[in-house]
Amino acid sequence: MARYSYVAYDTAGMRITGEIPAASRSSALDALSRKGCYPASLVEASSSQVHWTQREVFGARQLPVGHLALFTRELASLLRASIPVDESLRLIAVQPLLPRKVHTIVHDLQSRVGEGQSLSSSMAAQAPAFPEYYWRLIEAGEAAGTVDTALEDLAIFLETSSEMRGRVVSALLYPAILFVAAVIAIGVVMSVLLPALGPIFEDARVPPPMIIAVFASVDAFIRANWIGLFLMSAVAGVGLGWAIASPRLRWRLDRALLALPILGSAIERRETGRFARTMATLIKGGVPLVEATHVAGAIVTNKAIARSIEHASQHIREGGTLSTPLAQAGMFSELFLRLVSIGESTGQLEAMLFRAADIYESVLARQLQRLIGLITPITTIIIGGVVGVLILSVMSALMSINDLALQ
Repeated sequence: MARYSYVAYDTAGMRITGEIPAASRSSALDALSRKGCYPASLVEASSSQVHWTQREVFGARQLPVGHLALFTRELASLLRASIPVDESLRLIAVQPLLPRKVHTIVHDLQSRVGEGQSLSSSMAAQAPAFPEYYWRLIEAGEAAGTVDTALEDLAIFLETSSEMRGRVVSALLYPAILFVAAVIAIGVVMSVLLPALGPIFEDARVPPPMIIAVFASVDAFIRANWIGLFLMSAVAGVGLGWAIASPRLRWRLDRALLALPILGSAIERRETGRFARTMATLIKGGVPLVEATHVAGAIVTNKAIARSIEHASQHIREGGTLSTPLAQAGMFSELFLRLVSIGESTGQLEAMLFRAADIYESVLARQLQRLIGLITPITTIIIGGVVGVLILSVMSALMSINDLALQ
């Protein structure tokens, strides 16, 4: 008897995972149905275990937003042309310009669909590649017979997210290049020029300038204790990783980040816009409000905000509204809460969420632009000052050497 790994939802809407023994896939589905569970993904456990030599390194099966948007747009266009799902996947799989990881995933989708699985369940079985909100929207489209529309909405959502991410990366590119160049320059001065001057003063039995003496002491300390420093760094890295992985510590850290003066408001606006656009897209696609809130909250990276959204999902499941628990959490701005409340009272929650996403994404873009405008000159001044001090120290040392030569 085979064992099947499943991802399902119970009658309360809670997500559950596990394995179930069954003679066939249909028997496993029947067993889950008798338990009152709604299966979202069901794959044979043995088939889901891939030997390590067949896996792509460093999580290559995780699709970047740009690749996922391209795949979604092409699949939506093919389905709008009345081409069947399996044939559409076959046409996408043979395109030579797609990355190898996309080809691998599309081939797997094609084989699963060919075996009779739905497109949403096939995507749910590849959770690293297709997030939950993605296949949830496809699942709602399958139920309504509007998969092409769901894919069109997903393509717009992913393209908007990719554009926003591209703006952030482009804005941070110049300061990053400037910082790397400064680190290289400082490293060359401190590791090549300053150590070369130290022996000259030792031979002349004259005290070196302070900068050279300090660097020589630091260098000697590192050379004498490099093993201990390496072990301490490794322990600190493991401890930091454990702290980030711990839900309680991660929640406290994320909550503390929200309290920071400038960074906190940027994080809040980014997460609010992301949550609003994801939830609006899910509601537009026909996903129920409870599930849409749960799924949209799951993609929020700040755990403090994500927990408040999960509490809101529980409140909605008990018959409450969305705006009330969000207001009680104190994580969202007054504008966003007012838009959500207006949307609920007028029956236009989807439109208000889209409006909120547009507002917060545009405000975040302007804030990042102003922030980068301040960071660039400040970084230039600081790095220039550090490099200038080092160069002046080297020049002072060179002049001291000339004085020694004349003695």
